[in-house]
Amino acid sequence: MRDIQDIPQRSAQEGKPSRFEAMRRMAFLAALLPLLSGLALPAAAQENGKYPGFNDPFKVYVGGFSPQLKTKITINGDNVTPPPIDIEDVLGVSDGESVVWGGVQWTISRRNSIEFEFFQLNRDGFIDLFPEPIEVGDLIIENGTINSAFDIGVSRLTYGFSLMRSERMNLKVKAGLHIADMAVGLQLMGAVCDVGLGEMPPGCPVAQTPPLESEDVTAPLPHFGVSYSYAISEKIAARFQVIGFALEIDNIDGSLVEIDADIDWKPWRHFGFGLGLRYFNANVEAQGSNLNGEFDLEYYGPAVYVSGSF
Repeated sequence: MRDIQDIPQRSAQEGKPSRFEAMRRMAFLAALLPLLSGLALPAAAQENGKYPGFNDPFKVYVGGFSPQLKTKITINGDNVTPPPIDIEDVLGVSDGESVVWGGVQWTISRRNSIEFEFFQLNRDGFIDLFPEPIEVGDLIIENGTINSAFDIGVSRLTYGFSLMRSERMNLKVKAGLHIADMAVGLQLMGAVCDVGLGEMPPGCPVAQTPPLESEDVTAPLPHFGVSYSYAISEKIAARFQVIGFALEIDNIDGSLVEIDADIDWKPWRHFGFGLGLRYFNANVEAQGSNLNGEFDLEYYGPAVYVSGSF
């Protein structure tokens, strides 16, 4: 993660990407469900070695992921708990970005496998016109400007056990760990009131030293799930996966849901291409030295990648 306190000073952003409605994001994933349900039918007997690319022990993939993002944060103060802030709508942070994404899979034996995925997304925002005062921790900014930085790093390590496996089909149960690394920094400039000083003055004075509010958390969230893979032909395979969990440990309360759907095309024996869809939602709430507040992160969108197997 970058130094979140090094927030760039920027002019107002223009032309933010349009947002999708909740039903539209799920339509992305639903588009593949009829295909996947048809693939669940028992496969006819196949000749040995007809799907070598589907059964290679190692697979490495890297590509681009273009998610639409919805993010809410709450930074609690010592005296008040302000309402959540929608960083895309309120703080002018882009709700659509493209990032490099990738991972590796290792099939250790016929029944056992390990997967790892990772991506990093850093975003900045700027706003200088807002109709209502914005509350951040014990501070209220009535007018002025807010420079913001919001960084997200998500990595996932997963163990899979094959309940049913043939040369053409693989049904797995999975368990592992999501590590969500999230940090936010807000530079407040203008008329800023400090609620922590007691009774608010009749007008918020202009801050001589622009205050900085920042929070960060690295939350390891365990997950469980299931995946189903099927070789449609010698060169095309499909995969569908659902994982999720919710837990409360010490001062961290978190939950997550991830849904993935992919089509792999391998025109060559050890090299191919893929197209996928991703949906992810994570909520982390904590009280402590690293985070005194709440992060609510949701993203969804298409991914394209190249892959190699051996």
